[in-house]
Amino acid sequence: MDLIGWFGAVAELEGALVEEGGGGRLSVLFPDHLQRRLQIGEMESFGMEERDSDVGRLLHDGNPLIANMGAILAEKGRFATVELPGKPPLLQGPEAFLERHFTAQNFIYRYQDQKIEAVRYLVVPFLVGAVSDMKTERIITIILNETTRTVPLGMENDLTAALPQALSSSAHSTAADPAPSGGAGATEALSLMKEMVHRQAMQLFPEFLRSSERRMLRDLERLQEYYGAIAREIQTGLKKRGDRDGEREKAAGRMEATRLEYEKKIDDVRDKYAVEIQAEPLGALRLWAAAVMLHIRMQRRKQVMQIKLPVNPLNGLLEAIPCASCQSPILNGFLCDGMHFLCPACHPNCPACRGQRRGNSI
Repeated sequence: MDLIGWFGAVAELEGALVEEGGGGRLSVLFPDHLQRRLQIGEMESFGMEERDSDVGRLLHDGNPLIANMGAILAEKGRFATVELPGKPPLLQGPEAFLERHFTAQNFIYRYQDQKIEAVRYLVVPFLVGAVSDMKTERIITIILNETTRTVPLGMENDLTAALPQALSSSAHSTAADPAPSGGAGATEALSLMKEMVHRQAMQLFPEFLRSSERRMLRDLERLQEYYGAIAREIQTGLKKRGDRDGEREKAAGRMEATRLEYEKKIDDVRDKYAVEIQAEPLGALRLWAAAVMLHIRMQRRKQVMQIKLPVNPLNGLLEAIPCASCQSPILNGFLCDGMHFLCPACHPNCPACRGQRRGNSI
Protein backbone atom coordinates (compact mmCIF):
# COMPACT_ATOMS: atom_id res chain seq x y z
CA MET A 1 0.00 0.00 0.00
CA ASP A 2 1.42 3.41 -0.96
CA LEU A 3 1.51 6.37 1.42
CA ILE A 4 -1.68 8.00 0.16
CA GLY A 5 -3.57 4.70 0.27
CA TRP A 6 -2.35 4.11 3.83
CA PHE A 7 -3.45 7.60 4.84
CA GLY A 8 -6.93 7.06 3.41
CA ALA A 9 -7.29 3.64 5.05
CA VAL A 10 -6.44 4.99 8.50
CA ALA A 11 -8.78 7.95 7.98
CA GLU A 12 -11.64 5.57 7.14
CA LEU A 13 -10.79 3.46 10.18
CA GLU A 14 -11.35 6.58 12.29
CA GLY A 15 -14.72 7.40 10.69
CA ALA A 16 -13.72 9.72 7.84
CA LEU A 17 -15.40 9.64 4.42
CA VAL A 18 -12.78 9.14 1.70
CA GLU A 19 -13.27 9.66 -2.03
CA GLU A 20 -10.57 8.84 -4.57
CA GLY A 21 -9.90 11.35 -7.33
CA GLY A 22 -7.81 11.36 -10.46
CA GLY A 23 -4.06 10.88 -10.27
CA GLY A 24 -4.22 9.07 -6.95
CA ARG A 25 -5.58 12.09 -5.11
CA LEU A 26 -7.97 11.83 -2.16
CA SER A 27 -10.81 14.00 -0.92
CA VAL A 28 -11.52 13.39 2.77
CA LEU A 29 -14.40 14.53 5.00
CA PHE A 30 -13.01 14.37 8.56
CA PRO A 31 -15.05 13.80 11.76
CA ASP A 32 -14.67 16.32 14.58
CA HIS A 33 -12.16 14.35 16.65
CA LEU A 34 -9.78 13.95 13.69
CA GLN A 35 -10.09 17.63 12.83
CA ARG A 36 -8.94 18.50 16.34
CA ARG A 37 -6.23 15.83 16.46
CA LEU A 38 -4.73 16.63 13.05
CA GLN A 39 -5.52 20.37 13.15
CA ILE A 40 -7.14 20.36 9.75
CA GLY A 41 -10.44 21.46 8.23
CA GLU A 42 -13.57 19.42 7.74
CA MET A 43 -13.03 18.82 4.00
CA GLU A 44 -9.49 18.42 2.67
CA SER A 45 -7.82 17.22 -0.55
CA PHE A 46 -4.55 15.30 -0.56
CA GLY A 47 -2.04 14.21 -3.20
CA MET A 48 1.50 12.93 -3.69
CA GLU A 49 2.66 15.13 -6.56
CA GLU A 50 4.05 18.66 -6.37
CA ARG A 51 1.11 19.97 -8.41
CA ASP A 52 -1.24 18.76 -5.69
CA SER A 53 0.06 21.49 -3.37
CA ASP A 54 -1.91 23.97 -5.48
CA VAL A 55 -5.23 22.28 -4.81
CA GLY A 56 -4.75 20.58 -1.47
CA ARG A 57 -2.18 19.16 0.93
CA LEU A 58 0.98 17.45 -0.25
CA LEU A 59 1.67 14.19 1.57
CA HIS A 60 5.24 13.02 2.16
CA ASP A 61 7.13 10.97 4.75
CA GLY A 62 8.15 13.97 6.82
CA ASN A 63 4.70 15.54 6.88
CA PRO A 64 3.38 16.06 10.45
CA LEU A 65 0.01 14.75 9.22
CA ILE A 66 1.61 11.39 8.47
CA ALA A 67 3.28 11.27 11.89
CA ASN A 68 0.00 12.09 13.67
CA MET A 69 -1.96 9.57 11.64
CA GLY A 70 0.67 6.95 12.46
CA ALA A 71 0.26 7.70 16.16
CA ILE A 72 -3.50 7.25 15.82
CA LEU A 73 -3.00 3.88 14.16
CA ALA A 74 -0.53 2.79 16.84
CA GLU A 75 -3.04 3.63 19.55
CA LYS A 76 -5.57 1.24 18.03
CA GLY A 77 -3.35 -1.57 19.27
CA ARG A 78 -2.59 -0.01 22.64
CA PHE A 79 -6.10 -0.11 24.07
CA ALA A 80 -8.54 -2.97 23.74
CA THR A 81 -11.37 -4.66 25.59
CA VAL A 82 -12.00 -8.40 25.63
CA GLU A 83 -14.30 -10.77 27.47
CA LEU A 84 -13.36 -14.16 28.84
CA PRO A 85 -15.96 -16.73 27.81
CA GLY A 86 -17.75 -19.03 30.26
CA LYS A 87 -18.66 -18.93 33.94
CA PRO A 88 -16.87 -20.67 36.82
CA PRO A 89 -18.76 -23.00 39.16
CA LEU A 90 -19.56 -22.00 42.73
CA LEU A 91 -17.10 -23.21 45.36
CA GLN A 92 -17.64 -26.41 47.28
CA GLY A 93 -16.94 -25.54 50.91
CA PRO A 94 -16.34 -21.77 50.66
CA GLU A 95 -15.74 -21.41 54.43
CA ALA A 96 -12.88 -23.92 54.32
CA PHE A 97 -11.49 -22.22 51.19
CA LEU A 98 -11.43 -18.87 53.00
CA GLU A 99 -9.82 -20.40 56.06
CA ARG A 100 -6.99 -21.79 53.92
CA HIS A 101 -6.32 -18.59 51.97
CA PHE A 102 -7.30 -15.59 54.12
CA THR A 103 -5.82 -14.81 57.56
CA ALA A 104 -7.10 -12.16 59.97
CA GLN A 105 -4.49 -11.11 62.52
CA ASN A 106 -6.39 -8.73 64.79
CA PHE A 107 -10.01 -8.97 63.63
CA ILE A 108 -12.62 -11.58 62.92
CA TYR A 109 -14.51 -12.31 59.74
CA ARG A 110 -17.47 -14.42 58.75
CA TYR A 111 -18.38 -15.84 55.36
CA GLN A 112 -21.90 -14.81 54.29
CA ASP A 113 -22.54 -15.79 50.68
CA GLN A 114 -21.06 -16.51 47.26
CA LYS A 115 -22.34 -15.37 43.88
CA ILE A 116 -21.24 -15.35 40.26
CA GLU A 117 -20.64 -11.70 39.37
CA ALA A 118 -19.15 -9.77 36.47
CA VAL A 119 -15.74 -8.26 37.20
CA ARG A 120 -13.47 -6.01 35.20
CA TYR A 121 -9.68 -6.26 35.12
CA LEU A 122 -7.21 -3.65 33.93
CA VAL A 123 -4.06 -5.22 32.46
CA VAL A 124 -1.18 -2.80 31.93
CA PRO A 125 2.35 -3.66 30.79
CA PHE A 126 4.82 -1.12 32.17
CA LEU A 127 8.27 -0.27 30.85
CA VAL A 128 10.14 0.05 34.14
CA GLY A 129 13.56 1.65 34.27
CA ALA A 130 16.12 2.17 37.02
CA VAL A 131 18.28 5.22 36.30
CA SER A 132 21.36 6.54 38.06
CA ASP A 133 24.65 7.15 36.18
CA MET A 134 23.54 4.14 34.08
CA LYS A 135 20.14 2.76 33.10
CA THR A 136 18.46 -0.63 32.95
CA GLU A 137 14.92 -1.51 31.86
CA ARG A 138 12.41 -4.33 32.10
CA ILE A 139 8.79 -4.82 31.11
CA ILE A 140 6.45 -6.02 33.85
CA THR A 141 2.70 -6.53 33.70
CA ILE A 142 0.42 -5.34 36.50
CA ILE A 143 -3.19 -6.52 36.74
CA LEU A 144 -5.81 -4.89 38.95
CA ASN A 145 -9.41 -5.94 39.49
CA GLU A 146 -11.16 -2.61 38.92
CA THR A 147 -14.43 -3.91 40.36
CA THR A 148 -13.08 -4.83 43.81
CA ARG A 149 -9.65 -3.11 43.79
CA THR A 150 -8.02 -6.48 44.49
CA VAL A 151 -4.85 -7.92 42.96
CA PRO A 152 -5.06 -11.27 41.11
CA LEU A 153 -1.69 -12.77 42.01
CA GLY A 154 -0.21 -14.92 39.25
CA MET A 155 -2.97 -14.10 36.78
CA GLU A 156 -0.52 -12.75 34.17
CA ASN A 157 0.87 -16.26 33.64
CA ASP A 158 -2.57 -17.80 33.07
CA LEU A 159 -3.69 -14.87 30.94
CA THR A 160 -1.06 -15.66 28.32
CA ALA A 161 -2.81 -18.96 27.55
CA ALA A 162 -6.36 -17.57 27.81
CA LEU A 163 -5.98 -14.41 25.73
CA PRO A 164 -5.86 -15.88 22.20
CA GLN A 165 -9.35 -17.38 22.53
CA ALA A 166 -10.72 -14.25 24.20
CA LEU A 167 -9.18 -11.96 21.58
CA SER A 168 -10.47 -14.01 18.67
CA SER A 169 -14.01 -14.05 20.02
CA SER A 170 -14.56 -10.65 21.58
CA ALA A 171 -11.77 -8.15 21.02
CA HIS A 172 -12.74 -4.66 20.02
CA SER A 173 -11.02 -1.31 20.01
CA THR A 174 -11.80 1.52 22.37
CA ALA A 175 -14.00 3.19 19.78
CA ALA A 176 -16.79 1.17 21.37
CA ASP A 177 -15.46 1.24 24.93
CA PRO A 178 -13.80 4.26 26.50
CA ALA A 179 -10.04 3.99 26.80
CA PRO A 180 -8.91 2.54 30.13
CA SER A 181 -6.99 5.74 30.77
CA GLY A 182 -10.15 7.81 30.76
CA GLY A 183 -12.42 8.55 33.67
CA ALA A 184 -11.78 9.14 37.35
CA GLY A 185 -12.06 5.45 38.27
CA ALA A 186 -9.54 4.32 35.67
CA THR A 187 -7.21 7.20 36.54
CA GLU A 188 -7.27 6.13 40.18
CA ALA A 189 -6.65 2.52 39.16
CA LEU A 190 -3.65 3.51 37.04
CA SER A 191 -2.28 5.60 39.89
CA LEU A 192 -2.57 2.62 42.24
CA MET A 193 -0.89 0.36 39.67
CA LYS A 194 2.01 2.80 39.30
CA GLU A 195 2.52 2.73 43.06
CA MET A 196 2.58 -1.05 42.91
CA VAL A 197 5.13 -0.93 40.08
CA HIS A 198 7.42 1.38 42.03
CA ARG A 199 7.11 -0.88 45.03
CA GLN A 200 8.11 -3.93 42.99
CA ALA A 201 10.79 -2.14 41.02
CA MET A 202 13.26 -2.04 43.90
CA GLN A 203 13.11 -5.85 43.92
CA LEU A 204 13.46 -6.16 40.12
CA PHE A 205 16.95 -4.72 39.81
CA PRO A 206 19.01 -6.13 42.70
CA GLU A 207 22.27 -6.39 40.73
CA PHE A 208 21.83 -2.89 39.29
CA LEU A 209 21.27 -1.47 42.79
CA ARG A 210 24.29 -3.32 44.16
CA SER A 211 26.43 -2.13 41.26
CA SER A 212 25.35 1.50 41.80
CA GLU A 213 26.15 1.21 45.50
CA ARG A 214 29.58 -0.27 44.75
CA ARG A 215 30.45 2.55 42.36
CA MET A 216 29.20 5.14 44.84
CA LEU A 217 31.30 3.67 47.68
CA ARG A 218 34.33 3.55 45.36
CA ASP A 219 33.98 7.25 44.49
CA LEU A 220 33.37 8.18 48.15
CA GLU A 221 36.55 6.34 49.16
CA ARG A 222 38.52 8.21 46.49
CA LEU A 223 37.13 11.51 47.74
CA GLN A 224 38.05 10.60 51.29
CA GLU A 225 41.61 9.72 50.25
CA TYR A 226 41.99 12.89 48.14
CA TYR A 227 40.68 15.39 50.66
CA GLY A 228 42.31 13.50 53.52
CA ALA A 229 45.65 13.98 51.74
CA ILE A 230 44.94 17.71 51.37
CA ALA A 231 44.12 17.98 55.09
CA ARG A 232 47.35 16.18 56.00
CA GLU A 233 49.37 18.52 53.78
CA ILE A 234 47.83 21.53 55.50
CA GLN A 235 48.67 20.12 58.92
CA THR A 236 52.24 19.22 57.85
CA GLY A 237 52.79 22.71 56.47
CA LEU A 238 51.55 24.26 59.69
CA LYS A 239 54.01 22.18 61.73
CA LYS A 240 56.91 23.26 59.50
CA ARG A 241 56.06 26.96 59.53
CA GLY A 242 55.02 27.06 63.16
CA ASP A 243 52.58 29.49 64.71
CA ARG A 244 53.96 32.71 63.21
CA ASP A 245 52.42 35.45 61.07
CA GLY A 246 48.91 34.06 61.62
CA GLU A 247 49.76 30.71 60.03
CA ARG A 248 47.43 28.83 62.38
CA GLU A 249 44.43 31.00 61.31
CA LYS A 250 45.34 30.60 57.64
CA ALA A 251 45.60 26.83 58.05
CA ALA A 252 42.26 26.73 59.86
CA GLY A 253 40.68 28.68 56.99
CA ARG A 254 42.10 26.28 54.41
CA MET A 255 40.91 23.31 56.45
CA GLU A 256 37.39 24.73 56.64
CA ALA A 257 37.33 25.43 52.89
CA THR A 258 38.54 21.87 52.26
CA ARG A 259 35.85 20.46 54.53
CA LEU A 260 33.07 22.42 52.78
CA GLU A 261 34.31 21.35 49.33
CA TYR A 262 34.56 17.74 50.51
CA GLU A 263 30.96 17.76 51.79
CA LYS A 264 29.76 19.28 48.50
CA LYS A 265 31.55 16.58 46.52
CA ILE A 266 29.96 13.90 48.73
CA ASP A 267 26.50 15.30 47.94
CA ASP A 268 27.37 15.36 44.22
CA VAL A 269 28.40 11.69 44.29
CA ARG A 270 25.24 10.66 46.15
CA ASP A 271 23.10 12.59 43.66
CA LYS A 272 24.97 10.96 40.78
CA TYR A 273 24.29 7.41 42.00
CA ALA A 274 20.81 7.99 43.43
CA VAL A 275 18.48 5.52 41.70
CA GLU A 276 15.33 6.92 40.11
CA ILE A 277 12.56 4.50 39.18
CA GLN A 278 10.66 5.33 35.99
CA ALA A 279 7.48 3.53 34.94
CA GLU A 280 5.68 4.15 31.66
CA PRO A 281 2.50 2.27 30.66
CA LEU A 282 2.91 0.75 27.21
CA GLY A 283 -0.77 -0.04 26.69
CA ALA A 284 -3.87 -1.25 28.45
CA LEU A 285 -6.24 -4.18 28.14
CA ARG A 286 -9.61 -4.16 29.84
CA LEU A 287 -10.74 -7.71 30.54
CA TRP A 288 -14.31 -8.64 31.45
CA ALA A 289 -14.98 -11.96 33.15
CA ALA A 290 -17.40 -13.79 35.42
CA ALA A 291 -15.96 -14.71 38.82
CA VAL A 292 -17.05 -16.30 42.07
CA MET A 293 -17.49 -13.45 44.56
CA LEU A 294 -17.23 -14.22 48.27
CA HIS A 295 -19.23 -11.86 50.49
CA ILE A 296 -17.51 -11.41 53.85
CA ARG A 297 -18.35 -9.56 57.07
CA MET A 298 -15.27 -8.21 58.89
CA GLN A 299 -15.28 -6.87 62.45
CA ARG A 300 -12.69 -5.15 64.61
CA ARG A 301 -13.94 -4.20 68.06
CA LYS A 302 -17.33 -2.59 67.42
CA GLN A 303 -16.64 -1.59 63.83
CA VAL A 304 -18.10 -3.74 61.08
CA MET A 305 -17.37 -3.73 57.37
CA GLN A 306 -18.72 -5.73 54.42
CA ILE A 307 -16.29 -6.67 51.65
CA LYS A 308 -16.29 -8.83 48.54
CA LEU A 309 -13.31 -10.98 47.62
CA PRO A 310 -13.24 -12.59 44.17
CA VAL A 311 -11.84 -15.98 43.30
CA ASN A 312 -9.80 -15.46 40.17
CA PRO A 313 -11.56 -17.10 37.19
CA LEU A 314 -8.29 -18.20 35.55
CA ASN A 315 -6.25 -19.72 38.38
CA GLY A 316 -8.84 -20.26 41.11
CA LEU A 317 -6.84 -18.28 43.70
CA LEU A 318 -8.31 -15.78 46.13
CA GLU A 319 -7.40 -12.28 45.01
CA ALA A 320 -5.27 -10.20 47.38
CA ILE A 321 -6.06 -6.86 49.00
CA PRO A 322 -3.50 -4.04 48.54
CA CYS A 323 -2.10 -2.70 51.80
CA ALA A 324 -3.67 0.73 52.36
CA SER A 325 -0.22 2.17 52.97
CA CYS A 326 2.44 0.52 50.79
CA GLN A 327 0.09 -1.15 48.23
CA SER A 328 1.68 -4.58 48.69
CA PRO A 329 -0.95 -7.25 47.84
CA ILE A 330 -1.65 -9.35 50.95
CA LEU A 331 -4.05 -12.01 52.25
CA ASN A 332 -2.60 -12.06 55.76
CA GLY A 333 -3.13 -8.70 57.39
CA PHE A 334 -4.35 -6.36 60.09
CA LEU A 335 -7.11 -3.79 60.43
CA CYS A 336 -6.28 -0.46 62.05
CA ASP A 337 -8.80 1.57 64.04
CA GLY A 338 -9.68 3.39 60.81
CA MET A 339 -10.49 0.02 59.18
CA HIS A 340 -7.55 0.20 56.76
CA PHE A 341 -6.23 -3.21 55.73
CA LEU A 342 -2.47 -3.26 56.44
CA CYS A 343 0.48 -5.55 55.92
CA PRO A 344 2.59 -6.48 58.99
CA ALA A 345 5.26 -3.89 58.06
CA CYS A 346 2.78 -0.99 58.12
CA HIS A 347 0.94 -2.06 61.27
CA PRO A 348 0.33 -0.79 63.95
CA ASN A 349 1.34 2.79 63.05
CA CYS A 350 -1.03 3.21 60.12
CA PRO A 351 0.37 5.88 57.74
CA ALA A 352 -3.05 6.22 56.11
CA CYS A 353 -4.62 7.28 59.41
CA ARG A 354 -1.78 9.76 60.02
CA GLY A 355 -2.48 11.37 56.65
CA GLN A 356 0.85 10.37 55.12
CA ARG A 357 -0.83 8.14 52.55
CA ARG A 358 -4.05 8.33 50.66
CA GLY A 359 -5.05 4.81 51.74
CA ASN A 360 -8.68 3.80 51.64
CA SER A 361 -10.67 1.45 53.75
CA ILE A 362 -11.38 -1.71 51.81
